[in-house]
Amino acid sequence: MPKTVEFIENRIKWRASQHNLPNKSVFLFENFTVKTKSKYLTHFNEDNSGKIILLFTDIKNNWTALGTKMIIGYDGTQLNSVKLSSIEDVDSKNRKELFSKAEAGETKLKKIMKRNERELLVIDFDGKDTVFITKKGSDFFSLWNIVLMITRLNENLK
Repeated sequence: MPKTVEFIENRIKWRASQHNLPNKSVFLFENFTVKTKSKYLTHFNEDNSGKIILLFTDIKNNWTALGTKMIIGYDGTQLNSVKLSSIEDVDSKNRKELFSKAEAGETKLKKIMKRNERELLVIDFDGKDTVFITKKGSDFFSLWNIVLMITRLNENLK
């Protein structure tokens, strides 16, 4: 049985609150003015993306919007999106490299990931990799955790 838009919205908001979101760089989309919403809505169609719940930004012009049907990201040059129902796996883009360095004794993995990681790798069922950018540190891990939660919800529907 498919989950309703309201259910997905409430789960995203609940998980965000567990990570002390919103904050200075992560916003509840519903709290934006009409003018600010329209700035982002020109990049995607809410019929496809679902209701946009959270907007993650960084210090550059990169952003990631999390909707009830889709995750959409802008990396400063191009727009990327993945349907939430087609996500097979979620990972850190640079995790493999960081694990290699940690195994070689060069660094402590947890510390360097918290400090440097900002690119979430989303892999869909077709094997396509898409990167979504957010602010380094806790914002990145919050996005990772929220998308992972949605992926697990979708697994339970199968």
